[in-house]
Amino acid sequence: MVTTRRASAAKAAAATGSTSGGTSPPAADHRALYKRTSIARTPAELKQRRMAIDESLRKKHREQLITAKRYRNLNRQEELESAGEEDPLADKNDDDGIIIIYAGYIYVILTRILSEEISPYYRLSTAQVEALAKDLSSDDKATRIEAAQHIGKFVLEPAKALIKYITEGDCIKTLTHMISGSNLDEQTEAAQTISNIAAGSYDLWIKSVSTVPYLISLLDSDNMNLREIAAGALGNMAAEDLGDMNDEDDKVRAKIRDNGAIKPLVRMLDSQDVRLIQSACFALANLARGQEAQLSEFFTTGLTDKLLKHLSNQDTATEVCWVVSYLTAGSEKFRQEVMEKNFGPPLVSDLATLADQGPVVLPVLRTLGNLAGTEAFLKRLAEQEQFLRSVVALTKSDQSRVVKKEALWVLSNITSSQDPEIIKQVEDLHAIDNLTDLVGRGAFDIRKGAAYCIMNIANHGPEHLDKLAHKQLLPAFLELLKSQDADMMRLGLGYIELLLTQATHGKQIIDSVPDCMEALAAVAPAPDPELFALANRLVDQYFGESPDMKE
Repeated sequence: MVTTRRASAAKAAAATGSTSGGTSPPAADHRALYKRTSIARTPAELKQRRMAIDESLRKKHREQLITAKRYRNLNRQEELESAGEEDPLADKNDDDGIIIIYAGYIYVILTRILSEEISPYYRLSTAQVEALAKDLSSDDKATRIEAAQHIGKFVLEPAKALIKYITEGDCIKTLTHMISGSNLDEQTEAAQTISNIAAGSYDLWIKSVSTVPYLISLLDSDNMNLREIAAGALGNMAAEDLGDMNDEDDKVRAKIRDNGAIKPLVRMLDSQDVRLIQSACFALANLARGQEAQLSEFFTTGLTDKLLKHLSNQDTATEVCWVVSYLTAGSEKFRQEVMEKNFGPPLVSDLATLADQGPVVLPVLRTLGNLAGTEAFLKRLAEQEQFLRSVVALTKSDQSRVVKKEALWVLSNITSSQDPEIIKQVEDLHAIDNLTDLVGRGAFDIRKGAAYCIMNIANHGPEHLDKLAHKQLLPAFLELLKSQDADMMRLGLGYIELLLTQATHGKQIIDSVPDCMEALAAVAPAPDPELFALANRLVDQYFGESPDMKE
């Protein structure tokens, strides 16, 4: 067994795994360079530890956004926390190195040189990575499998030497050979390692993409576990989001779709196995990120009926809703199909059930927000008592800022409705008091979301505008006006314009806040000349007592 203890740099002989006496370890023992063996445990203890770690991993995946890549393992710290253990490599004494004793040899790693800001468990030197590479290419199957397993774990916090091996060496080529072979154990371990590599940084992710055709071929494997792993790996590749940097992420999603992944992933939804369904949905949701023209294959596979079947199962509802949320965002055809197949009631039921479970509710909220943007769909959703009540309640909840922000977006779609009855229902739920409070405090995005809702309600006419607490709202909207963010400034100016032209006592309200005109006069041509022109027009309106202005 490998024994570890802390050592200072003064005691260290070398930083690359050299022995204390300068003698190289026997060739047969090179594996000791990278192995991290655990404390001896009874079979019962091992089983209990494994169950605790598996449960923590399931919980982590459930709480992750679908766009977050998913490692097949917990990292070292998460494993230890799940098992209630302390890290034997923890830097408790701020020492400079780790001494690893194996078979009479002392291997020293200078952690301050090699740490790269990662935890001690993952600090691999070039010599250690070379040992891993040698074993991954071994003629012995068990050795290859064990090396792949170690790479899969170490890549969670990859050292520079490991990154170099994966991106510049033959790591991916060797793993590809393993997954395209006929040995199930090799395929399984190699696929898991590729999945973890795909979940890493850009350099690792882009290197993993060459394995796409081989992973897709595994989606039809007779082994359920292998199919689940392959789906997860493809989901990680499709989850990459490069923003506006370039379109490589879109091209990778297109490559996965064009290589035939959609049909076998949809077939996985015929299973009753929860993990298989979750992984298939994880991949499908990320592959559904695109325009309607790119998503045609999703509509010819019977996907909608299969999603509806799993929507009522709490173990799969979140993943199903992520698929639905992306498809309803990008496809009018899918929004129509979802409502025709009566997704509304189970979606609203899931919203009420998941409302107090933090970010797990996000895909349900997002799906309902996409549907609420269509007036006819909103009316059908609003017929269900729990819908508006649950959305408004989430805007008041402090359990998660991300959830609050999403709920405010959904409410902004609801309050943009032209149906006065829906607006009345929102008001009857005392949403305005909470929205007024949110506009005046909190984070930038929360204030912005609440302001959109207030403006939507105010635009429904003087009877709604006059109900607002303007003495509290006007200072808050002036703060938005001063933000130099074009969207926030537009909201602030729009609110002042409503006061001047629609509110019963608009000018009196403005007069009660001394710096209102100063704030308008301070609006500059940047960031938007149109906002500058609107601000000047409002100043003229105020001082010129335009016919549009109400006293």
